[in-house]
This record gives sequence, structure tokens and C-alpha cells, in this order.
Amino acid sequence: MSVKTFKKGEVIYKDGDKITSVYLIQTGAANQCLIRGKKTIDLFQLGSSHILGDQVILGQSTHPTSAVATTETKVLEIPVETLKQQYEGAPQMLKVIIKSLADRLRLAVNDVRSSKLEKDSSPCPEDQVAKAFGAVFHTANHKGDRSTPGRVVVDWNMMKQYSQRVMGEGPKRVEQVINVLVKLKLALYEMGKAPDNPDGPEEIQKVHFLDLGLLESFFEFYQYYYFKNRSDLLKVDELCQQMLDALLKLCENEQPDRFGIVGVEFAKFSEHCKNELGINLNNDHFARLEGKGVFMKRKTGSTGVILQFELKEFRSIFQSWKMLREIEKWNEKGFVDMDEKEDKPKKKTVGGPACPACAVELQAGAKFCHECGHKIVAAA
Repeated sequence: MSVKTFKKGEVIYKDGDKITSVYLIQTGAANQCLIRGKKTIDLFQLGSSHILGDQVILGQSTHPTSAVATTETKVLEIPVETLKQQYEGAPQMLKVIIKSLADRLRLAVNDVRSSKLEKDSSPCPEDQVAKAFGAVFHTANHKGDRSTPGRVVVDWNMMKQYSQRVMGEGPKRVEQVINVLVKLKLALYEMGKAPDNPDGPEEIQKVHFLDLGLLESFFEFYQYYYFKNRSDLLKVDELCQQMLDALLKLCENEQPDRFGIVGVEFAKFSEHCKNELGINLNNDHFARLEGKGVFMKRKTGSTGVILQFELKEFRSIFQSWKMLREIEKWNEKGFVDMDEKEDKPKKKTVGGPACPACAVELQAGAKFCHECGHKIVAAA
């Protein structure tokens, strides 16, 4: 255990971060909130003798909210393992009471969180994501023309009117949702002159959806985990996204078997991650992927260990992560930036001490990686 001091405005942890420690506030105060880009949604204030990160008692591995110091705040940092040892050593009746109180607190936090999000003025708040993308899917699925192979074509005015009248979704948000799909090359706009203004500028006439299945998978994926209060699975982990992208690239020319399974040699995957991403693969990386719902089977073959997975499922997860990232940027900027250049993963270069799990640069004397939560073992 150690004492830490956070300055006013300093982030103690962010929602979605792995819980590595529990913090007992000794002096000062902290704001439990949701950080959405440059916007902060306040939930409630905690002061002296209050604990941050206690959800770990219920088995939660990531923080459901963020914590920001509102004044200079001194906390006692208690490693999770230390807390668990003390909790397990407590009398059974006391453990039942603590768990009951923690569970009741979790429900109260979820209620406050839901209430605050309902008042969120973001272009696409968390509780509206599944509805917005679902409205676009159902409109295209019901009103779309399938005469063109591999495409579902919907008249632009029909899309806006049907989404609003039947699905209750405003045309502005519908347009931004489709902009996300166009940006990710899952849809195309067909431009043309308006019939009532042939001399005017070109306008959107139709929308061509190239893969409605991925759109359906995304909003079902989102609503399932959102209403299960698994917000940690709806946060994009850049490292996991890069590793999943690498797996998909390595199996581009592979033909799935009759079950849709493909295999990638572990040695090739490891070499790719080392050369392109600057990380040395270990079990922590696979645990991190599994924490995001990405599971694969390891099988020993004649060429070594083979990583096997369902190609369609991994592609769907990867596209969902890309959509989540675009929604984050949409809420940050207020619109979907169609002219933004595609972010390319940069190889991590480390000059000082680095995390053995994710290769991110560490501060001197750090006991845990601030990026992935990996425990740092001091050199002998």
C-alpha cells in the first residue's frame, strides 16, 4: 500500500480501465463521472473516507466510471490482491454484508448513470447508439431494393422519412450514421440532381448498403452489452484492435473450412506483432483479447502452434470496434468527419522502461502498467 497525491483536475482512472488498485480517499475529493472525448458527464462526488474502485469486490475487472480529483486529493492506494486477501479472510457474515452493500451500490450507480445519459446532449449518446443504427438497418432491410447483386439500395428521402415516422429517429442523426458506414466503406452515396431543381448542385439521391449483415451485427452487439452493463466491452482497446487487424490480415488468403474456421501460425503472428506493432506476444495479450470477447483455439500442428478462430465472427468484431471508434470521434467533433485520413497503427518505440505486455513506455518506478494493468516486476 502506498499514498498518492492527485492534483486538481487530474484523472485517477478512466471508465474501462482495468482495476489494479482500490483508492481510499484520505483528504480532498473526487468526482465520479463519464468522460466522453472532451466532455465530462458528472455522476456524484466522493470525499474523505470514501473508496474508489470497490466494484472489484463483485468480481468486476474494469472501472464502470471515471474518477477525477476536484481538489488536491491524497489517497491510499491498495493493490487489488491485498484487498482480496483481506476480504477473503473476513468472517462469512461480514463478507455477505459487504457484498450486499456493494451490489446495492452498483445498482444505484447504474441508475444514476442511466439518468445522466438520458440528459446527455452528445450527437449520439450511449443509450441511443443501438436505436440509431437499428433504425437505419430496419429501414434499409424493409424498404431497400435488392435488384442489384450484393447491394441494398434505398431512396434517400425514403430513408429519412421512414426512419423518422416509423423508427422515431431524426434525419440528422440518420445521416451521420450513414456517414459512418460510408466512411468505413460499408455503404455508398449515389449523387445526382434533384428532379425539382435540375440546374442545382448535386445532392444525395440514394444510399447503397454493401453489407447489411455487419450493420445488424453491430447494433445487436451494442445493445446486448449496453443493457448487460458491460460498458467495458464497448470501449475500443487500441492494442486489441491492432492485434485483431493483424490476425485478419494474416489469414486474408486462407480458405475457411466448412465450419468457417481459419488458422494462423502463432510464429507468423508473433513475428508480425513484433515487427509491425513493436510488441512481444505473451499470455497477457491473449488474456486482454479474451477480456474483449475475442477467443481463439490453440492447436499444435506440424508447423508449430496454430491459432484457430471463426473468420466471420472476428471480422464482425473488428468492424464493430471500428464503428465504436467512429462514434467516439463523432461525439467529440459533433459530426462525422468524412475527410479525416485513416489512422495507421504506429510501431511503438520505447527509449526507457517498457511494459513487457503491451510495450508502452513506463514511468520510472511504476508498479503497474497504466495502459494494460500488467504488474511490473522490479529488476533484480
